[in-house]
Amino acid sequence: MENRQPLTPALRSPEDTDVTTWELPEGAISRLGQGVLLGVEYSSDGRYLTVATKIGFWIYDTATMIPRALWGTERGMFNVATFSHDMRWIATGDQDGIVKIWDTQNGQCITKIDWGSTRNLNSLLHLHFSSDGQYLATSGFGHSAVYTWRTNTDTPIMSCTVEDAEIKDYRRGYYGDSCFPVSFSPVGNQLAYATAIDTITISDVDTGEQIAHFTGHDAPVHSAIFSPCGRYLATVTLDNEVQVWDIHNESLVMMPTTYEGDRLRLAYTSDGVIRIANIYENEVQIWDVPQQEKLDTFDSPGTTKTAARFSTDGTQFAIANTRGDLQLWKAESPSTVALFPEYKSAAYSVIFSQDSKTLVSSHLGTTGKVFWDIASWETRRVLPPLTERNVLRRGMALSPCEELLVVDTNDANIEVWHIPSETLVAELTEHESKGITLTFSPTGKYFVSGGWADEAYVWDVKSWEKRHSLTAQTGRVEDIAFHPDGQLFITSARGSRGGTARLWNVETGEQVALLPLPDTLEDVTRYRGVPEEIERAMNGGRSQWKLHQHIQSIVFSPCGTLIAGGLGTMIVGGLTNEIRLWDTATLETRMIILPSQGTIRPRPWALTFSPCGRYLVSGAWWCRGLDKVPIRIWEVATGENIHTFWAHASDVQDVAFSPDGTLLASGSFDGTILLWDMKPFIGS
Repeated sequence: MENRQPLTPALRSPEDTDVTTWELPEGAISRLGQGVLLGVEYSSDGRYLTVATKIGFWIYDTATMIPRALWGTERGMFNVATFSHDMRWIATGDQDGIVKIWDTQNGQCITKIDWGSTRNLNSLLHLHFSSDGQYLATSGFGHSAVYTWRTNTDTPIMSCTVEDAEIKDYRRGYYGDSCFPVSFSPVGNQLAYATAIDTITISDVDTGEQIAHFTGHDAPVHSAIFSPCGRYLATVTLDNEVQVWDIHNESLVMMPTTYEGDRLRLAYTSDGVIRIANIYENEVQIWDVPQQEKLDTFDSPGTTKTAARFSTDGTQFAIANTRGDLQLWKAESPSTVALFPEYKSAAYSVIFSQDSKTLVSSHLGTTGKVFWDIASWETRRVLPPLTERNVLRRGMALSPCEELLVVDTNDANIEVWHIPSETLVAELTEHESKGITLTFSPTGKYFVSGGWADEAYVWDVKSWEKRHSLTAQTGRVEDIAFHPDGQLFITSARGSRGGTARLWNVETGEQVALLPLPDTLEDVTRYRGVPEEIERAMNGGRSQWKLHQHIQSIVFSPCGTLIAGGLGTMIVGGLTNEIRLWDTATLETRMIILPSQGTIRPRPWALTFSPCGRYLVSGAWWCRGLDKVPIRIWEVATGENIHTFWAHASDVQDVAFSPDGTLLASGSFDGTILLWDMKPFIGS
C-alpha cells in the first residue's frame, strides 16, 4: 500500500456550531435533536468520528468533539458510515439496502450500489474498505458481498449467502450484532467473512483463493478483526467468547476467553495487543485481553442494545446509551468520559405551552420528556429526572395549568409529575397492559387513559381516584380527544374485527354514540382527491378493508363542530388511506380527503387543526418509495391541499400548532422535531 498522509475532509468551520439549522428541509426553521443514533465509526487515524442516524450522518472532530458536518439528509436512515483508509471516501449503508460512496473533499455522493436483500432483510449493517481503497465489503443479516466500487457497481466480485442462518439465533444480541462480519487485512487484500454462522473464511480478493477456515465457534460469530501485522484474526461470538487465530497454520494462538457482560467490542492496539470493551446493562469495562487486566470502568445506562465501536488502534471508544447520549472514552484520560446528549429516541408526541415559548416532546425509553426553549432551541429540563431509572413509553399529557406532566411506564403504570418541583405526586396502577394513551380534559378536572387491552378509565385529577371504567370500550385504544367544552370526549380503538370510535360523557362515563365508519359513501361530491383515487375508494376492497380499518388519530376542531380522523389499513389491496371529517352534532360524514402521491399512499396518521380552525395538518407514515415523509396542510372548507412539506426520513408521529398559530412542530420516528414557519401559508 502507498504510504501517504490521510486527506482532510472538507468540513464546516469549527465556529459554525448551530446544528439546529444545518441541512433543514425546505420550510423548516429549526431541528431539535440530532436523530436516532444507529452507528458510530472512527476514521483510520482516529481524528474523526462518524455518527450514523436516521436523518443523515454526522462527522465529529474527535479532538474537540465539535460536529463538523451533516451529510446525506436527502434520505437518511443510515446504519453505518465508514471512512476509507486515506479518508478520501466515506461509504454508508442504509435501511433501504443502498450503499453510497461520498467524496469527503466536497461532501457529494458519487456512487450508489444496490446491495440487494436476503429474505426481505435489506438493512446494511457493516462496511469495510480494503487498505488500498479499491474494494468495499458489505454485509447485513445472512448476506455479504465485495465490490470493486470505482469500476463496477452493478455486480459484486464476491458474494456469500449463509443459507442456514436464522434470525432467531441472533435474538440474544444487539441488532447491530445480527450482521455477518466482513474485515479486510491491513496487509494485502485478504478478506475475512462468514460462510456459516459459526465459520469464518479468509480469501484473497485479488485472486479468489481461499486461505483459511476457522470453525471452532460455539455460537454465531458477529465480529472479526485482523491484527496490525495481518497474521492473526480475532473473533467474537454472541455468547461473548473471544478467540485468536493464526492465519498461516489455521490454529488457535490463545485459549478461548468468555466474558460475563451482555456483548463485546474489540480492537487491536498499534503494538498488537487485543483490547476489549465488555458492555453490561449500565456500565462498560475496558480490558487488556492478554494480561486479563481491567483497564477502566465507566457508567453507561441502558447500553446493552446500542451502537459501540473502538478506534482502529483501540485508544478511543464510542458508545451510545438508551437515553440517546453519546459517550466517548479515551485511553489517555481514562477517568474522564465525555457525554453528548443531543441524540434522541423516536419523538412520539409534541405539545406547546400556552405562551408558545416552550415545546414538550415525548421519547420512548429512558430519554424522558424534554422541555425545549423555543427562543434558544435548547433543553430547559427533562422529566422524569435522568437520575430516575424509569423506562418510559410513548404516552404523555400536559395539564391545562401546565403544572402536571403524566407519563406511562414500561410496567403499565401511570406516573404524575409536578413540573415546578420535579416531584412524583401520584402513581396510577389500574392498567394491565403497557402502551397507554393519555389526555387531560380542557378544564383540567378530569384525566382519561386508554390501554391496549380493552382498558379505558376516567380519573379525578384532584384526588387521582378512578371515576369511571369505560366498559363498552373494545380493542386497543389508539387515540383520545376532548371536545373543547370538556364534557364529551372520543376514543378510537383497533380490535381484531376492525376499528371503532366512541363518544363518551366525561361526567357519567356513559357512551353517547358510536361514530359511524361506513365502507364508502354513495355521494361522490363528499370525496376530495384526484379522480383515480376517488374511483378506487368507492369501488375497491370493501370487505377486506372493513375488517382491518381503524382510526389512528382523532381530533376535534377548535370550535368543536367537526371531528377529524386519520384512517388507514395495514393490508395490501385495502382502500386508500384517508382523512374523514364528521359533523359533531349529527355524526354525519362531511368529507373524505384522499391524500395521494401517485402509487405511493402513506398513511395520514397524525392530525391537528390550526387554532383558527380553517386548516387541518396531517403527518404521514413512511412507505417504500418515499425519500421524505409528507406533512400536508388542508383547507377545511374545501379539502384542498394548499401546501406540502417534505419533512422527515421516517414516520411523523405527531403534529402540533403553537397556540398563536405561527409555528408547527412535527415529531418523528427519526428522533427529531422539526419546527415550521406557518405564517406564509395560514397567516399570523
